[in-house]
Amino acid sequence: MVLTAAAGLGLALVPVASADSLQTVDYTSEDGAWPLQGSAHYAAPGDEIAVWEYDGRLKIDVQSGFKDLRIELSAPAGETLHTGTYPGARFRGQSDPALPTPGVFVVSGNFGCSDAYADFTIDRLDASGVDVTFVQRCGAPDGPATRGQVHFTA
Repeated sequence: MVLTAAAGLGLALVPVASADSLQTVDYTSEDGAWPLQGSAHYAAPGDEIAVWEYDGRLKIDVQSGFKDLRIELSAPAGETLHTGTYPGARFRGQSDPALPTPGVFVVSGNFGCSDAYADFTIDRLDASGVDVTFVQRCGAPDGPATRGQVHFTA
């Protein structure tokens, strides 16, 4: 992976061959969770994983054959994403303005949850890559959970 400058967070991770790169996305969902169900493990180079920042949002895209996944995380309005824990995230659509709470947008196979509740932690967000863990629930703050993690080393 090669890191190039971009607006906002200053991150755009662009894939190139590297023996030291680590690119994985994993999740496990409780029965009844939505839109992600069951569990999955994606890893490059077999799966395409892209991580970048755009308009104050951290975007994670996965393409694996005919399966796709997008996760977008954002800080509360007026703040910038940084390492730390973001409790109380709510759904923020792709063209929605920033919220007073952190934002979350998860979609897979064109299905998402417009009533999402989430917490996420960013352990690393710098030129070397991104490490994120998240818990998302759809429909209620105590609904069935999807727990996931993203590790992306440039």
